Amino acid sequence: MADPIRITTADLQRPEVNDYVEMQKYLQRDVSDLGRQPWLIRVIYANWFYLSLASMCGGLAAWACLEPWFDDNSLDEVTVVAFLMFPAVVGGIGLFLGAAEGIMCRNLRRAVISGSVGLGVGFAGGMIAIFPAGMIFMVMTLIAVSVSGELDENELPTGVGLLIFMMGRSAYWMIAGIPAGLGQGIALREKKVIINGIVGSLLGGLVGGLLFDPISIVLLTEDGQATYSRAVGFGTIGLFVGLFVGLVEGWTKTAWLLMRKGPLAGKQFIMFKDTTILGSSPKADIYLFKDDAIEPRHATITNRGGRFEIEDCNTPDGTYVNGIPVTRTILRDGDKIVLGKTVLEFSMKETAS
Repeated sequence: MADPIRITTADLQRPEVNDYVEMQKYLQRDVSDLGRQPWLIRVIYANWFYLSLASMCGGLAAWACLEPWFDDNSLDEVTVVAFLMFPAVVGGIGLFLGAAEGIMCRNLRRAVISGSVGLGVGFAGGMIAIFPAGMIFMVMTLIAVSVSGELDENELPTGVGLLIFMMGRSAYWMIAGIPAGLGQGIALREKKVIINGIVGSLLGGLVGGLLFDPISIVLLTEDGQATYSRAVGFGTIGLFVGLFVGLVEGWTKTAWLLMRKGPLAGKQFIMFKDTTILGSSPKADIYLFKDDAIEPRHATITNRGGRFEIEDCNTPDGTYVNGIPVTRTILRDGDKIVLGKTVLEFSMKETAS
C-alpha cells in the first residue's frame, strides 16, 4: 500500500498554493454578497437627482448670461434680450440635461454630443415653441385680468385671477419647455428616451411654471426689479424638468443593470435599446472604464420580446453570470454579471401574464 500523502501547514502556506487559490477564484468569478451601497451614494447616482441638479444649473446658467442686459423698468430697450431669455433658458436646460448622463458615466464623448444636441434642439425648439405658448399665456392673462378687474402696470391679478394667471404661466412652460428634454434622445436616436424627455418636460414645466409667479411675489424688489425672482424661477423650472425626466425614466423602465462593484458602484444603467453593448469603448452603451480585462466591445444584452439574452463577444477574459463563464444565456432577475473586475446586477420588472 502506498504511503499516505502528508500535507503540513508549511505546505499550505507556500506562495504557489496561494497563487493557485487566487487563480481559481479569478477564473470562477464567484460573487459574494456585496451588500447595499450607502444611501448617500444611491441618491447621488439616482438619475432623478443628478438630472434635476444639472437642469437647475442649466436654467441658472442661461439666466446669468442674459440677466446683465435685462431691465424690468425699461423693457422697450431690451426687447431682443427679453425675447431670447426664454429659448436661452430652454437651451441651457437642454445642454445640461443632455450632458448629465455622460458626465456621470465619465464618458466625455457622450456628454459633448448629447449636450450639444440638447443645446441646439432646446434653443431652436424654444424659439418656435414660445409663439403657441405665448398665445395661450396671453389668452389666460386676459381672462385673469377680466376676473380681477383693472390693474396697474406690472401688477399681478389677485384671488381667482391670480390662480388663472398662474395656470397660464404653467401652460406656457409646459409647451415652451418640451424641447429641453429632447436632446439626449435625439442624440442617442432612441425613441423611448425622446418620449421620456417629452413627458418629463411637460410635467416639469407644469409644476415649475405654476411656482414661477409665487416666487416672483416673494422675491420682487421694491423698485420693481425681478432679477432674483427670475433666477430662482428659472432654476426651479429646470429642477422640476430634470426631476420629472428622471422619474419618468424610472417609472417606465423594464430592465436595468446596477453596478455593484466597479468605478461607478451604485450607478444604475437603464436598458432602452433592443441591443445594449457593454465594453471599454466610449461608444459602448454602457461604458466600463478603468478595467484592462474588459474589451472595447465585451458583451451584448439583447431584448428578445421581454427575454434578455447576454452574449460574450469572444473575449479573452470572458463573461460570467453568477460565477459561471457563458457564451450566451438568458438573464433572470437578480443575476450577477462579471466582466473583468466589474460586477453588474441585472433586474427587470415583472410583467402581467
